[in-house]
Amino acid sequence: MVLKYIKDSDIHRWSLPDIRAFNIGIDQGHSMLNCITNPYMYEQLLELSSVDLISKGNAYINSCQNVADKFLNKVFKVLLGRGFYGECLGVRVDGNSNLSDEIGKQLGVKSAAAGLRPIGAVVYMQRNNLKMCLRSIDSATDTSEVAKAYGGGGSPSSSSFIIRMDEYNQWLSVNSS
Repeated sequence: MVLKYIKDSDIHRWSLPDIRAFNIGIDQGHSMLNCITNPYMYEQLLELSSVDLISKGNAYINSCQNVADKFLNKVFKVLLGRGFYGECLGVRVDGNSNLSDEIGKQLGVKSAAAGLRPIGAVVYMQRNNLKMCLRSIDSATDTSEVAKAYGGGGSPSSSSFIIRMDEYNQWLSVNSS
């Protein structure tokens, strides 16, 4: 089964149950998955259990969700481009940038439910800079428009850029009254 899961992932089929959890579980042992440095890789793969890898992946997903839930209780309105691009919900996640994609998507859902643009804005410090990651849950909503306007880039549903603190402060709805 391990080889079937690896194949499903490698050819981007994503059809097997719990494929995301499997990929996370197997990534935790990534160092051994190099046939150049590990000549016994194939034999070791055959000894792995897909059930165990899925269990490890699910445990990781659950722990990330627990952390994300704490941030999702601290959201605020963001005036994208000082309001030129509309409003969405945002959150600061300093020290937890690895969760920006998942939190951004969940924020996009909350934002749409609140009648705002279906975008989640996740902000964190990155090497003395403030980084803003935008995630959209709607294929008709292009986050890269905002990112490009501020020197960043990405795809329509996932983009990011560096924003100065003074500019960022102008985007917070508490400062826009």
